[in-house]
Amino acid sequence: MTGRRPARRARGAASVSVPSRVAVTMRRLLVLVCASACLLPAAPAAGLTARQVFGIGNTYDFGQPRLTALKPGATRMVANWNVARRPGFERDRIDQWYQRALGANLDPMLSFGGAADKRGLSVRRFTAAFRRALARWPRVGEWQTWNEGNHQSQPVTWRHPERAAAFAKAMERSCPRCTVIPVTLVLSDGSRTRWWIREFLKAYGRTPSIWSVHNYGDVNRRSNSRLRHFIRAHPRGRIWITETGAFAKFNEQWPFDLRRQGRDAPFALQQALRFRSRVDRVYWWQWRGAAAGSSHWDTGLVDPTGKPRPAYWSVLKARFRSP
Repeated sequence: MTGRRPARRARGAASVSVPSRVAVTMRRLLVLVCASACLLPAAPAAGLTARQVFGIGNTYDFGQPRLTALKPGATRMVANWNVARRPGFERDRIDQWYQRALGANLDPMLSFGGAADKRGLSVRRFTAAFRRALARWPRVGEWQTWNEGNHQSQPVTWRHPERAAAFAKAMERSCPRCTVIPVTLVLSDGSRTRWWIREFLKAYGRTPSIWSVHNYGDVNRRSNSRLRHFIRAHPRGRIWITETGAFAKFNEQWPFDLRRQGRDAPFALQQALRFRSRVDRVYWWQWRGAAAGSSHWDTGLVDPTGKPRPAYWSVLKARFRSP
């Protein structure tokens, strides 16, 4: 009996000490994990992933502190297809945008659009116009063949998707080193858009490596339906949202309402983050808005004097929220 008691006490002592040692070990591990976490890089300073680029379009105000605070990495502008040919306001406007963008270390993207003149617009004329633009603005990082080619506001390509495809191939031949975005679409799940894309792809001959889309319809309804439909219909190719924005005003459908704009604005970044497996870039279109109700289109984040609107603060918050 006396010989067994120490053994029983030893077993009892072990049954108390082992959990105690485990607890100490676990506490030490937690300390190490916390310390290691402090050494890890901080989360990307964006409501997007580290790989995604945030851009700003239709502005020259790159030195403004409010805009700088959003930390854009790229900028985009739309110009007439023949902008580089003649001196004047249009060419001066692009010169100013280009120089200021480079000065702010932003990646500039230029998109063509507009109507043809009396001579029409052949592939040969378009190619010559592109080469003039390339010579004048050689550090443009990306070139968009035709802005919103499937939209009725673009008579050159609206009924002629094959023409948009021919322009894209001409750009690629003229500048093999350039990043050419061959197609830029207003997102819609309508049958006409499906026809336009089908005919474009038939003429282009392959799936674009980069699709450019404009998703105002989704953002201002806070819906993912159009982008989701597009992604399902076209499972290959990267996607750049080269125009997005929440309407302070758009015609009569969206009357002037800054509160509504502020509520809808974060969805532009949230959607890009939601579909991050395909979406690489998102560009907010328009920085400086118009006076209350004075324009049929207004997606500005600040008012005409530069004063931030509610949408600015909601985009700033979404921009720097950890993904």
